[in-house]
Amino acid sequence: MKISIKTDRETLLKILKDGDINKKLKIFSKLDDLSESDRIKILLKILEDNSWYLREQATLELAKFGNRVLPRLKKLCNKGFWYTRAAACRTLGEIGDLDGLATVITLLMNDTNPTVIKEAKEGIKKFAIKNGDDFFKKLQELKTELNLTENFYRVLIECLPEYRERIKEIFQTM
Repeated sequence: MKISIKTDRETLLKILKDGDINKKLKIFSKLDDLSESDRIKILLKILEDNSWYLREQATLELAKFGNRVLPRLKKLCNKGFWYTRAAACRTLGEIGDLDGLATVITLLMNDTNPTVIKEAKEGIKKFAIKNGDDFFKKLQELKTELNLTENFYRVLIECLPEYRERIKEIFQTM
């Protein structure tokens, strides 16, 4: 059975409400026919889908847009189902822009869902790897701004054991 999909934003958004995974998968082949703005809207909507596979694909596509999607990803981290928060957090880590670090740290400190916490830890690793020294400078700023505690210090050491000494320098006044 061939699935033919008209390529416009409203049609694709309606398909996302449909339960048919095959139709939803077809959306990815139609994204290039849309404007950048419409692609971003569709991909952000997919982050709210209950299919892990679709969210994973949307994460990879959204990461290509870089800091242009940061404000919307930050909003998704603060609302919706756990899987939406986890996917948005994962996308922020994939992008690696340090403007998203505070959002990921806040999720790590406050969210109770284990999958969200896991994605936040992975995101922090990606921020550190992608940003090197700038990551640690930003972490120093956020230590005071977010009132990062000894509990966070322990979690950070767990996430980044290879950077134990750098992290210890930042948190030594605790």
